[in-house]
Amino acid sequence: MTLRRAFMRDGVKTAMVQKAFGILFVFVLAPCCIGPLFTTGMERDGRSLSRLYLAGFLAQLAVFQLIAVPVMILDAFGMDRLVYLTNGALLLLMAAGVCRAACRLRREGLSLTGTPGRLADRVRQIRLPGRTCCVFWGIALLLIGFQMAMSYLYASFDGDDAYYVVQSVLADETGVLNRIRPYTGLSTDLDIRHALAALPLWIAYVARMTGIHAAIVAHTLLPLVLIPLTYAVYFLIGRRLFGAGDKRVPLFLVLAGLMQIWGNTSIYTNATFFLMRTWQGKSILANLVLLGVFWLLLEILGEEKKKPVWGFWALLVTANVVSAMMTSMGTFLAALLIGIVGLTAAVRQKRAALLIRLGLCCLPNVAYLVLLLLLS
Repeated sequence: MTLRRAFMRDGVKTAMVQKAFGILFVFVLAPCCIGPLFTTGMERDGRSLSRLYLAGFLAQLAVFQLIAVPVMILDAFGMDRLVYLTNGALLLLMAAGVCRAACRLRREGLSLTGTPGRLADRVRQIRLPGRTCCVFWGIALLLIGFQMAMSYLYASFDGDDAYYVVQSVLADETGVLNRIRPYTGLSTDLDIRHALAALPLWIAYVARMTGIHAAIVAHTLLPLVLIPLTYAVYFLIGRRLFGAGDKRVPLFLVLAGLMQIWGNTSIYTNATFFLMRTWQGKSILANLVLLGVFWLLLEILGEEKKKPVWGFWALLVTANVVSAMMTSMGTFLAALLIGIVGLTAAVRQKRAALLIRLGLCCLPNVAYLVLLLLLS
């Protein structure tokens, strides 16, 4: 009995270590290390932690989508292969991101091992927010924390879980990629309409990496990541509209938070999907991906005509790939948003090159839709 208890304790410790390491790798190390690859040409103020993490998180999802689609089509039992290929690609991108960040720090006169050469000057330039601004920030953070707590403590069930969450559970536990009908458990052909949107497989990947059940990942873990990340995009939009350090930025977050909390006027509103169906692809598309595309368009349209910031353009291409990962309609909706804004801005600013560049950023959307038509 003592030996059995010892084995049980060792198993519990191993499971806890796997959970901690998996969460750290997927949601902390990978986004933060990949993010520096997208800061080309951005000003120092623009390389904030929120922008860095958002870029790395979207890049991680895009890499998974690019790997998952061919693996899923070619190998019905390819879950293990999908995990290995994804981890390998992420490790390569993480190494490249760390090297790029180290080179940038060295070029700017900073050192990873020594004292920063201009650290004292930068500390003097930091302006602390006023008392009123601190109160606004406190209210904004309180609203965000309240939404995270309610999503964690009162996780809601939705009818779509019977399909999408079950697909994640099946991929994690059986290793089969979208070849089992969730409603009956019988074998079936690849459902192209749903399968090419690989978010359920990514949830299964997170479950494999952390050792947490896929349903718990979807209902409990993802809201704790996606809710603050969405408000990070609102923060970036607010800084672009009002300027960094402006007290209207936290007020903007407070207004967005109140609209989300009190927005459950029907089952179809943005707020309902955001807080009650956070883990579903349609919710992530509307609340995070398209919102990120809107922020990127604000940044791109604010550029000088002769100095494009390539980090924003690369991140826009990445966001388009991620839109395909959420839902098949996401590719069309993201391209439609970019096309409408790009055409309007090109005519107003008389910049034909802007429309051409934005069109090139939509090439992943076109390739995805062509693949969808060929396989249907």
